Amino acid sequence: MKRIEFMKSDRLHRATYLTGAAVLALTLAGTAAAQTAAAPADAKTGAATAGAGTGEDDSEIVVTGTSIRGVAPIGSPLVGVDQEFVKVNAPANMSELLSLVPQLGNFGVNHEIATTGRFRTGGFLPNIHNIGIFATLALFNGHRMAAVGGEAVLPDPGIVPVMGIGRVEIVADGSSAVYGSDAVAGVANFIYRRDMDSFEAQGTYGFSPEHSYEKRNLGLGWGKKWSTGNVMIVGEYSSNKSPFNSEIPFLRADQRFRGGRDQRTTVCDLPNVTIGSTVYAYPSFAVGTANRNRCENQLNTELVPESTRYSMLATFRQELNDTITVWAEGNYSKLDTSRVANPRALNLTVPQTNPYLTLPPGVTLAPGQTVAVARNGEGLFPNPVNVQSSEVIGVTLGADVKLGSGWLLNVMTHYSKTNDFNSQPEIDLVAAQNLANGTTLATAFNPFGQAAQNNASVLAQINNGFTQINDSSQYLRQLMVKADGPVFALGGGDVRVAIGSEFRDEQANQLQIGGVPGPQQLLVRNDKISRFVAAAFTEINFPFFTSSNGRPGLERLELSVSGRYDHYQKLGGTFNPKVGLVWAPVEDLSLRGSWSTSFVAPNLGLITSIFGVPQIGLNIAGFGNNVNIYNQGGGNPALTPEEAETYSLGADFKPSFIPGLKFSATYYNVKYKNLIYKPTQADAFNNPFFAFAVVRNPTAAQVAAAIAAAPPQSPVPSRIDAIFQSFAINVGQRIIDGLDFDLNYRVPTSIGNFTVNVNANRQLGFRQELAPGTGFQDIIGQQNAIKWRGRGQLSWNRNNLTVSGFMTYVGGFTNITTGTPFPNVKSWETFDLTVQYDLPNVLKGSQIQLRGSNIFNRWPPFYDGTLGFFQNAHSPFGRTLEITLRTRF
Repeated sequence: MKRIEFMKSDRLHRATYLTGAAVLALTLAGTAAAQTAAAPADAKTGAATAGAGTGEDDSEIVVTGTSIRGVAPIGSPLVGVDQEFVKVNAPANMSELLSLVPQLGNFGVNHEIATTGRFRTGGFLPNIHNIGIFATLALFNGHRMAAVGGEAVLPDPGIVPVMGIGRVEIVADGSSAVYGSDAVAGVANFIYRRDMDSFEAQGTYGFSPEHSYEKRNLGLGWGKKWSTGNVMIVGEYSSNKSPFNSEIPFLRADQRFRGGRDQRTTVCDLPNVTIGSTVYAYPSFAVGTANRNRCENQLNTELVPESTRYSMLATFRQELNDTITVWAEGNYSKLDTSRVANPRALNLTVPQTNPYLTLPPGVTLAPGQTVAVARNGEGLFPNPVNVQSSEVIGVTLGADVKLGSGWLLNVMTHYSKTNDFNSQPEIDLVAAQNLANGTTLATAFNPFGQAAQNNASVLAQINNGFTQINDSSQYLRQLMVKADGPVFALGGGDVRVAIGSEFRDEQANQLQIGGVPGPQQLLVRNDKISRFVAAAFTEINFPFFTSSNGRPGLERLELSVSGRYDHYQKLGGTFNPKVGLVWAPVEDLSLRGSWSTSFVAPNLGLITSIFGVPQIGLNIAGFGNNVNIYNQGGGNPALTPEEAETYSLGADFKPSFIPGLKFSATYYNVKYKNLIYKPTQADAFNNPFFAFAVVRNPTAAQVAAAIAAAPPQSPVPSRIDAIFQSFAINVGQRIIDGLDFDLNYRVPTSIGNFTVNVNANRQLGFRQELAPGTGFQDIIGQQNAIKWRGRGQLSWNRNNLTVSGFMTYVGGFTNITTGTPFPNVKSWETFDLTVQYDLPNVLKGSQIQLRGSNIFNRWPPFYDGTLGFFQNAHSPFGRTLEITLRTRF
């Protein structure tokens, strides 16, 4: 794809918005200075979202979900993860921390396997209410960060060192009226600390007594606070070692020992040979499909990638005078992963002229007849090792300017860049077929034997360095200008307004090559795309009744109205409003509600060009066996934005007659349409709606057109039986609703302080419609819409000792995989235990922590699939034990 050039109209939009930003700043400065109402002296200010424990006045903190200082997001639920939560759970990185929050879709899953999508590096991505990874916006101290990956590009929360996090705020509500694209399900904001005032160090070592899984984390930080500012520098190293599948007893395709099916593959190191219509298992020559060789290909592979990450965070804030405060942030992360993958498949046609041809006793071939050999590369070649790396660099600069009369102008500029590299070794299937046509012992490939029965030089021509390589980079340049402050007094306080503009320049470069290094290597795509985004937003808060003028029936009544206009190059503009209301009829009870519209602009990684993947020798239900497919995958420049309408209703109860008790419940409803989806092979060949995505038995002209439209990543075989379009398209809609619950109770007693916390999510409905008029199907209670997820905590603290127990619950569901005789998957309950002991006599702030996860070593419930468990809801690792040491000096 050629680089998208800015059109004249887009240049005009840039000039208009930039001019508007300058006028906005000057106008607000003059307006605020002209106000006559006396304002109290402003407290210290800093970044757009202040960290916990900063010592700032609450009136100066901007909470996630709003642009106005000193107010919470009106009508929206806010889920908080604070430093104590981080310490008790001692995550190796931010990705692991997020897997402990029930409102996130991959709750309970091992974080290294939670991310899907090709050319993505490992890690967990926020996915509020399991609505979709593109529907949750990740912010880093209030601003965006360049995405990582080659396709399905998204920011990586793992770049933030755990020690540098003050808290994580999750707004589980539509927020495009405040933040723009991606905030359909809500926002996860990773807020940095400001309270570090010494050297701090932390180290964690974790392992499993059941297998070879290990994790390591080492963090070192230094911070300094003074009366007018602070500085912090944090560095972190984290790594994990993955066990092989063979070390975990239930990771088997043959689940008959658990009452399940035998789903072992027939593509094994021992070949299955088809002669005419009869299948023979070599070397035993057993006859018939029921007697084919079967094997557990995945035993010598790794379930999760092994990874090593180095990350760094630096922050600085300084008041220059009574009016101006400047601040800066720097981010760096380098992640390297590797994973032993499954052996590659070989599907070959072997002629009679191959000197290694071995026929079953009594079998003869007609003149010119060939045999079909299906096997994998195990025994011939080492298992391939997929390698990925991801590097992130980010710099953010900002200034806060007090305009007088309680108004504050905030200017923020940000630049970030990511570099991602993905290498997937393969074997040269075209060379294998050509060598199978060989006629001498020295030049022919012997697919019936193993490495010892083949000429080493022949094998080297097949395992010749053929590799799929994707080298991509993402860039983000962001400028935001915002001002907020009071405009006039109302009964409950000042009416406060925020107004601002934001400008973003987004760019993605993607180079994909395939084949053997050298002049014959294929250039699959070399995309350089960019787009400019300009936005204007405003928000107003009306405090009709607050603690200053509350009365029975109207202890509190606040209304918030916000709106944002975003203009995307080539996509056009969209306006998204939001209305929120809080009403407290009595002091102990608050009722809230919100309504908004939101949108998701097509992900840059999904609007790259289309490329082709020749797939040889597939067996496709409903179509045929040993067929060759030309798969047109990759991006789709024609994608249009996803859109959503959301509303929520909730209640917060804090009874004065039960000190320490808090309870909240929230109902949410999301109507999500024009969804971006990649059709699967099963969709194309078995679902009539996706008939447009497959061309069966194409003509030579159709194959040539498909290749021209989607350049191949590997040589194309002479016979193509079908063309399959798997690139992203806009299709269908979803209506998702559910309930969130949170209960927290702190009880001081003479024997210590007790804390009880329960956080749960109950999905009520998950209806999908492929296209208007085709009808909705409710998949609630199935594997992609599990009804219940929750986590409970009971902690006891006395003096220097804290003991915490946790229970994680993932509800049962129905497995609707075609053909399964075991549809019911049971619920799963696991238990964790953490013991912390302060060591004040060693070093100030020193602490030792012991933690056991899944302490009863419960296997995940049986799921009738090729691994025996459902990796989108359950972790396979069993019991793990960890020790953590922390200190300050």
